[in-house]
Amino acid sequence: MKQLLLTLLLFGVISLQAQNSFITLYGDETGEIPICMKQIGSSYFIGQQYSYDLLFGWRYAKILKMNLEGEILSELSYPIMPNNYSDIDRIIQLNDSEFLTIGGCKQENMAYAQLWVMKLDTSLNIIWDKKYMTNRPFTSNISVTENQAGNLLIGSSLSTGSPSHQYSLLFLEITKEGDSIKSNYLTNGNPSKTDLQSLLWINGQYKVFADGYAAFTANNCFTQILQLDSSLNLTVVRSTPLWIDKYMTTEKINDSKYYLTGKAYSSITHYDITIGKFDAFEDTLANNHAGSIGAVPDYSAWKRCMTIANSNSIYTGGTTNDNSIFYNCNATNMKELILSNYDSLLNCRWTYFYGCDTACLTLSTMDATSDGGCIMAGMYYNPDYPENMLDVIVIKVDSIGLITGLPDNKTITTHQAIVYPNPGQDFIVIQSGPQIAHSEFRLYNTSGQLIRRTNLNNSIEHSDVTSLPSGVYPWQIIHQGKTIEQGKWVKP
Repeated sequence: MKQLLLTLLLFGVISLQAQNSFITLYGDETGEIPICMKQIGSSYFIGQQYSYDLLFGWRYAKILKMNLEGEILSELSYPIMPNNYSDIDRIIQLNDSEFLTIGGCKQENMAYAQLWVMKLDTSLNIIWDKKYMTNRPFTSNISVTENQAGNLLIGSSLSTGSPSHQYSLLFLEITKEGDSIKSNYLTNGNPSKTDLQSLLWINGQYKVFADGYAAFTANNCFTQILQLDSSLNLTVVRSTPLWIDKYMTTEKINDSKYYLTGKAYSSITHYDITIGKFDAFEDTLANNHAGSIGAVPDYSAWKRCMTIANSNSIYTGGTTNDNSIFYNCNATNMKELILSNYDSLLNCRWTYFYGCDTACLTLSTMDATSDGGCIMAGMYYNPDYPENMLDVIVIKVDSIGLITGLPDNKTITTHQAIVYPNPGQDFIVIQSGPQIAHSEFRLYNTSGQLIRRTNLNNSIEHSDVTSLPSGVYPWQIIHQGKTIEQGKWVKP
């Protein structure tokens, strides 16, 4: 692999524990999308897709090993073959030296796709490789949960592909040695909308978060919760609480409570990143959100949007100003990553934004790290170099969301607030994290005169600039007497 641009290494000390941070950006002549990642011992493993197709219609699997400093040590790729595809969707740690990858593939001269499970060691040697036939040509959105017996339930969306694009669900229970136990197909959802989002074993049953079952409920929320018994039979369908839709991640707290994170909509086109704590019957115990309601669409991370460092440190992540189109990037639509941290009561400690002046970033997956921090992987797209397609960016932050010790010429900047639209006309939106609540936004003219000030009492505030003439306006955010953010806003 040709590694592009930079690997920036840096080290910081938080409390009494050293925490490293880094930014790694890599790519080659193909488009690349990270799908899953996991820290195992002193290494990070990233499962990803690569393709010469802009839309990733035909895609192929790759797994990379990276050290704790963000350096790529080795990789395992699956070659491009006509009318074939392969995916690695999940990494399941078995012990300190072995793990499973779970995905899907379609092999040459086979009519249907297969679920695909490999056991590897941490040197990327394949111990075994097993495949399980499905009844349709394509798998997608594969999710995994572990039941009380220590077995794995694999769920997958299945598709007929073109031209009909009919969808259904498949569930397969296996042991961690790859022995098949039981399986079941669900075909009673809306065939044009059925899609798997997440899986969870709790209270003696499986919860399947899936689209396409609105007809079984009393509202039209995009995503429903399908309850399966241990024999994989559908027993109950419920609406997803808090209108959380799409790009979901679930994490079990105990056998009676769980967290759910995803994008929740406040209008037909605008979303924020919502986290909720629920009991096994979907009663809401607590909830919160990051992002702005109704101002711009904030999407939860495409593949994994929540990860738990410990019982009192929960991370959620996503992309601000997103529209689910990875290649949509221009000066007024510079997508940035959002990372938030919550305590067990879902009080938000902080929210940070990570962006780049020359490229759009889209968060795909994330994982809490053994030092209490978080590692994020996403897509990096520079519209000035479209021939590079999508590259991969990996950002490791410490437990308070910081990339510590970076030199001044760093590619990625960390913000406690963002100001948009820029350029803009009638208003300015200031979106900030709770860690800088009650700060003040100040806008100046080119002579240095203060012309607007706005107290940041909420995570989203507006400043009316209708009366201002065209020009370039410097701005600052002042927190506890210090300038913590600054920039320039343009009115054409």
